[in-house]
Amino acid sequence: MCITCALRQGVILIGALWCALLASSQSTSAARLDDDGDVSAELASKGKQGQAVARARQQVLAMLRQPDGCLAWFQESDPDPAGVFRSLHYELESTGSAVIYSMRNAQDHQIFQHPWAARALESDGRGSTIHLNGNGPFFNRTSQIMRLDPSGTIAWPGGNHLLTISGYAGDTPEAQIIILLHELGHIIGRLPEDNGSWDGRSAQNTAEVVRHCKSATSAAARQTLRSALSTSH
Repeated sequence: MCITCALRQGVILIGALWCALLASSQSTSAARLDDDGDVSAELASKGKQGQAVARARQQVLAMLRQPDGCLAWFQESDPDPAGVFRSLHYELESTGSAVIYSMRNAQDHQIFQHPWAARALESDGRGSTIHLNGNGPFFNRTSQIMRLDPSGTIAWPGGNHLLTISGYAGDTPEAQIIILLHELGHIIGRLPEDNGSWDGRSAQNTAEVVRHCKSATSAAARQTLRSALSTSH
């Protein structure tokens, strides 16, 4: 084969490879835009609560683009947690539990079981769904207490109580961010499975999220406050 022909074929091959890489990059970018567009449209159709989820979602996405300890912790289970989070969908459950149950444990200490905040399938991966309790701490600051007798079968009203997520008041940017990060942890298998039982496993998982992401969460919440103040002026 002549040198000129070989060079010409080499240039053609390089050009083909470049086009393939460019097409792949454009396809990935388009997929990301589709994820954002589809999910944003879904949330826009869910009214005021959908708007709250959309705001928290953008805060979490911004956090997962920052190279810090929070991102590194999630990357121990998935190299692209932001990509997974971007692909997630949301369902709002209006019939979710709405009260805080309270009872005395064996040591005669009063313990509380708050209404669940969110649920997702363990290790479900990209495109899965986060179910949010419309009556839980993502959207509400307080809830009614129902006191249980020692058998746990008879309940009577006990006033209202502050809903909290690991020390953060419900219906605040910090609580909403931590709730979404907690569910992302389940979806990528970073956190072990938990439930709404009295054993405290869910609270332990939340505390683990806070341990790694507290600084980033506080920074995102401050940015939200600054944006809100700027918009109001």
